Amino acid sequence: MRLLAFLAALAAVLLVAAPAQAHVRATSVSVDLRSQGDDVAAVVDVEYDVLARLLSLDGALSPDAVGVDGAAAEVPTEVRRSSLDAHASDVAAYVGGRLRLSRGSIGCTAEDDARVELADSGAVRVALAYDCPASGALTVRSDIFRASDGVVDETTTLAAYDVDGRRGSTLLDAAHTSLTVGRTDLLTEIPQFIRLGAEHLLFGLDHVLFLLALLLGAKRLRDVVEVATAFTVAHSVTLVLAAIGWVSVPGWIVEPLIALSIAFVAVDNLLSPKTSHRLPVVFGFGLLHGLGFAGALSVDGPLSLSTLADLVSFNVGIELVQLTIIALAFPALLFLRRAATTPVAVRALTLGTVAATLAVAGAGLVWFVERSPLLT
Repeated sequence: MRLLAFLAALAAVLLVAAPAQAHVRATSVSVDLRSQGDDVAAVVDVEYDVLARLLSLDGALSPDAVGVDGAAAEVPTEVRRSSLDAHASDVAAYVGGRLRLSRGSIGCTAEDDARVELADSGAVRVALAYDCPASGALTVRSDIFRASDGVVDETTTLAAYDVDGRRGSTLLDAAHTSLTVGRTDLLTEIPQFIRLGAEHLLFGLDHVLFLLALLLGAKRLRDVVEVATAFTVAHSVTLVLAAIGWVSVPGWIVEPLIALSIAFVAVDNLLSPKTSHRLPVVFGFGLLHGLGFAGALSVDGPLSLSTLADLVSFNVGIELVQLTIIALAFPALLFLRRAATTPVAVRALTLGTVAATLAVAGAGLVWFVERSPLLT
């Protein structure tokens, strides 16, 4: 009966976990900088839901809905696009006012022809132009979505640049809000991107539930090693290809399919005790999840040593959290299976496993509906 209680509690936690994710008040911003002489172009991507709450745009979600993967799908695309058209000047003024560029001690001048649009990923894309006639290294400071705005508690900004013949990227946060081109180094960037990758998996509950669904269907350590390897290889391939722009699939396609992959693997655990077909299925879904991971990164142009190091570091962060989840969860499942030595315990274990599996499948189906534009 203790086994049954434990697994029932696990199922309840998983059922509650989906809405609980909505309370994560964090967001990410992407800034891409390019220069040609004195002209610097900046392309900024921000989450619609966060911006909508801050500027009171149409379809703004409640505070508890900020920072959830796929939450933007709850607001129809037509509503978001028309709202951005109506408030384009407000959006450009906010983003432009919070992204400040300077050379030496001379501030750059923002031009008035900012463009605001809804990107294929569902993010709000703001294209800004700056005139930077002064000499010296370019410094970029971003205060977009700072805590004092009251909409999120934490913002991570990925700033990529191709300026003055230098290419690279770095992460900005509340403790480090600015960068000076040419003054970053790999030893500083690598730990930052490892952390970004770890946080992306750890706080991406859909990816975590996918791993747990795989573990629930694994019988032996060999099964775990095989599916983990297949998943790792697959998502690493599409992560790199998508991040450097060689593969592009809209987020409104990728995110619902990631949710559906969770439900599929969970239901497959119940309907197909044999796992001979599992590796090609996991590899295929791993390719899909890699596209989702790449949503946190964007690299334009040819690979450089810096961008390659960033991608590898980001992937290392993902793998570290993945290995940690496996190292904690699978031994616990093995212990429960080996502890079930009586008919009552076996029945309790079976019921608990089914309950947990159904909870995972249910979460996946709920996310699929929430993220599908045609169903919302």
